[in-house]
Order: sequence, then structure tokens, then C-alpha cells
Amino acid sequence: MTRIPLAVGAAALCAALWAQAPGTPERLSAWQYFKEVQAPQAPQQTGLADFVLDREMLNASRAHAAADVRLYAGAREIPYVLRVRRQVDTSTPFTAREFNRGTEGGVAQASYDLGERPQQHNEVEIETAGDNFRRLVEVQGSADGVEWSTLASGAIVFRFTAHGRTVEQKSVDYPVSRYRYLRIRVERDSQVDRAAPELKELRIFRAVRVMGETVAFQGSVESRDVDRVNGRPASIWRVDFGARIPIERVTLSMGGGLYSRPFELDANDDPASPTPLASGTLDRNEDQPDKQPVIEFPEHFARRVKLMVTDDRNPPLPISGVAALSAAREVVFEARAAGAGPIRVYYGNPRALAPRYDLAARLPAQLTPPPSRLTLGPQRDNPIYRPEPLPFSERAPWVVYVVLAGASVVLAAILLSLLRASKSEVGPTAGSQTTLTA
Repeated sequence: MTRIPLAVGAAALCAALWAQAPGTPERLSAWQYFKEVQAPQAPQQTGLADFVLDREMLNASRAHAAADVRLYAGAREIPYVLRVRRQVDTSTPFTAREFNRGTEGGVAQASYDLGERPQQHNEVEIETAGDNFRRLVEVQGSADGVEWSTLASGAIVFRFTAHGRTVEQKSVDYPVSRYRYLRIRVERDSQVDRAAPELKELRIFRAVRVMGETVAFQGSVESRDVDRVNGRPASIWRVDFGARIPIERVTLSMGGGLYSRPFELDANDDPASPTPLASGTLDRNEDQPDKQPVIEFPEHFARRVKLMVTDDRNPPLPISGVAALSAAREVVFEARAAGAGPIRVYYGNPRALAPRYDLAARLPAQLTPPPSRLTLGPQRDNPIYRPEPLPFSERAPWVVYVVLAGASVVLAAILLSLLRASKSEVGPTAGSQTTLTA
């Protein structure tokens, strides 16, 4: 009898190990859609290619992480990296050896050796003693420690403190350099310093600003409704973007005229439970008579939004168009992995796990030159798609009620048994007490 449970347990364990085994091919029948993209004919020097998720992919894939996106060239899977193209500032510190620290008149200076093969550097952070100062900084670079070139001159570091708050600037930028030696000179503030300032700590960085990429989706604007917001006459505009997409900015297109109107913007996929996105004032004044309103807020996935503008006694704003903007979802892969193509991009599997390819660890934040940009084809149904069967509880919902009824009967029997046992123990004890009393 014990062999059957053991056999069942072993089978379940084997199935789990098989499902989790690294490199196990995935069944593409679980993916509902695919698009085709032609392999790059002349990839850039980086050897990389990319494309941006479009409206259909954002709507059907697990767009928050695009965990279900898969790339295939024939039967060969292509590793990729998904990048959400927001502007990112990164700063990498360098290990440098300090030498020749000293003062010269009212100037404090220190030199640093970044090693025989220094990486690119373009920023130094200078920590000096004191408060309420404004000091000039000069940064010099040298390949041999003998001849020096000026990288930055007249830069300013400062620190001001008042009412328990401090405002400071202690970083100095300079052109990207590979000089092995760096010399930093800080002049005294003639208003507060009697001598050269004390250099407490200096750190050298490679600072990189990775520029973002924005995509726009035009919405369909329904006719204006008239209603009241907080008891005041208002215009209600409903917009459908045609798919559930990420939105972090909404731009309004409208004619001329000056105005200042309170507004509220909601995600309205569920009209019974809208999600507030932003509120404030839409305005246009004489300084910017052609300004088009832009509403910004933290990113939110939605298909429909509702804009409520309080008009009071003013004519409604002539809104002719609404567009949603968000950071592009970029898929980057090595062009050589695609071969001659074409590439199939599968998506639409809500149960897929994020692939997490090793390629992500090899790609730098800044891709120079940029990858070859490819264009996605139309959405197509996967001919081998087979939806996963519903859980047994959904296929046979009556079983749930049978189980609950059975559990209720068993629980009632247990309670009744406990009650009877309690009475049998209490009865004789009570009788013996009565006999003793008599």
C-alpha cells in the first residue's frame, strides 16, 4: 500500500524537476500571438539590433516586464534584453592614489594617479571644510605628471546653511578624459577664508547620462459630456487609446486662447472604480500663447482615461486630440544570433516566466553606436496555440459544493461525538456528588 503514494510522489518530483530544468525547451503552443521582423542586413558596429514594443504587444504581453516575449530564428531561441528607456544618470567611482597634497598661497591642491590604464573619467567630487563659502576650482590632467592640461577652470563649489537646512554643490564636471594623472586646485573664498581651504575628501567618477526614448500613442476622443465637478459646471472628456498601455504623460491638442481651468484626470478602465492619475490647473498665458498642455504623473497602465475640466461660466476648451506618452520598451539582441532571419517574436502567455538571459550582464548602459532599429510586422495568431485547460475547480464547480457539504457533515459528526463524550464524563461525577450529600 505504501508503494502507491511513493510512486505518485516520485512522479510529481520528476515532473517538477523537468519543468525547472535549465535549457528545457518551452512549448510555443502556450503563446497566443507572434509578429515577424526581418533580420538586420547591415548591423551597426556594436553588432546589436533592436525594436520597440508596439501597442498590440503592450496590450497582449505581460507589459510591466515583458516576461512572455520570446525571440526565435527558426527553432533557435535568441537571447535579448528588455530596456525601459527612461533617462538614467549613473556614476561609477574610481580607485585613485593620492600624492603631492599641499597649498600654494590661497590655493589647496592634490594630485591623483588613476593607474597605468585608466578608464574614462569626467567628474570629481570635492569635500572641503567649513560652511557658507563659495570657492573656485580648477581641474588639470596629465599623461606623464609633467605637462598638465586644463580640463575645467572657474568651476564653483559652495555650501550654505540656514535654519537647519544646507544647500551645497561639490561636484565638478569636465570633458571625458583618459589622463592618468589628475590635479585639483581649490581657491580660498576671499570673504570667509583666511588661508587655503582644507581638502577633506576627493573622489573621481565616470558619470554617464543615458538618454531616454519616448513613444506616443494617439487616443480616440469621444464627444464632450456636460456635468458638474464639486458642484461647478465642467466638461467631461473620455479618451480610448485602443489598448492597455503604459502612460506617464498626456498631451492635449487644442486651439488658441488663454485660459486657467482646474482639472482632474482618472484612469477609467473600470468606470465604477476610476483611478486618480493627476489633478491641478490647465493654463495658458501671454508668455506662452501657443503652449500645449502636458499632464505628468507616475506611470500607470490603462486603456481609457477621463479628463474633467471645470469651466464655470467659460466656454469649453477646444480639445481636438489627446496623446499618451511613455518610456519606450526596447528589446535589444545580437544581430548575429538572428542569422538570415526572419525573426518571430512570440508574446501573449500570461503564465510565462521572465527568461533572464546572460546577455543583460554584458551590455553597457550606453550603447554606442545605437543598435540597428527594426520594424515589427502585423500581429498574427499562433497556429499551434493551445490554451491551457481551466483548473478542475472551474471545469467542475459543483465539486466545490460537494466537498464543502461533505466537510460540513464530517465537522458536525465530530462536534456531536465530542458533545456525547462530554456528557458521559459529566453525568457520573454529578451523581456521586449527590449520593455523598445525602
